[in-house]
Amino acid sequence: MINNKATIIVSVLIACYLTTSFYVVNEAEYSILTRFGRTVAVHDDPGLKVKLPIPFERVVRFDKRNMYQIIPEEEFLTSDKKNIIVSSFLTWKIIYPEKFLTALRTRDAAEARIENLVKSLFGAALGQKPFTDYIPADITQLEDMKASENILAMEQKIFTEASAIASRDYGIEFSTVGVSKFNFPAQNLISVYARMRAERERIAKSYRSEGDAEARKILADASRQSAEIISSAEADAEIARGESEAEAARIYAEAYKDREDFYEFLRTLEVYQSIIDDDTTLILPEDSPLLDLLTNPPLKKR
Repeated sequence: MINNKATIIVSVLIACYLTTSFYVVNEAEYSILTRFGRTVAVHDDPGLKVKLPIPFERVVRFDKRNMYQIIPEEEFLTSDKKNIIVSSFLTWKIIYPEKFLTALRTRDAAEARIENLVKSLFGAALGQKPFTDYIPADITQLEDMKASENILAMEQKIFTEASAIASRDYGIEFSTVGVSKFNFPAQNLISVYARMRAERERIAKSYRSEGDAEARKILADASRQSAEIISSAEADAEIARGESEAEAARIYAEAYKDREDFYEFLRTLEVYQSIIDDDTTLILPEDSPLLDLLTNPPLKKR
């Protein structure tokens, strides 16, 4: 009876041990078969596989999908020794699982190595250009997208260099590398904002000065044109007035032809009307032409 129980127990243990000879490869992973630490086979096709039982052969699994990683912010120096804080992100995947196993073994180790690689490349890239290439002293350059273009060029450069190193040394392929934050250290923000404000005020002052100059120019042109128009109109009026007076004189001359005394009489009355009213007192010499009409009326002359 005891022998039977022992046989059953041994049989169950052997069966359990033999089950370690089978393993399943998932479609989203690589399965690397190792024998005493050395790679025997790499499988990326899903299905049931057979191996030697533990401890002779073991299976190491790696995710073959794209993985997203955030690179924490770090402070870097530009070529003119100005501080910039940069944080970034990237996506990557394993393309050479055997190389990845040899170089890194785990995802945590891979992320740590990638973080160091990307930060070192950012430091090298930022150290080659001055601060104003990324945050221009002339704020109007931001409207031309020069700073953004420089950051994009830096991203592309880092992506190219990091991809080559990661593929060669770690069996990793990068899909994207990008900047998620590009800012100043807190102690520099006040001075930067003050510089930006001063620049904007300078631009506004320049616009106001240009506007005032243009306004003065418009007013001067308008005054000149107004003077020219008034002068021309007055000249035309003088010409018209002279012509009309000449025409009136001609008409008077024709109307009073051979009646000069009567014309003189009417003109004298008109003068009286213009200078004499109910409150007027005239003191005239005896030989005054005005007094002659009163002392020698035309009827009396006749």
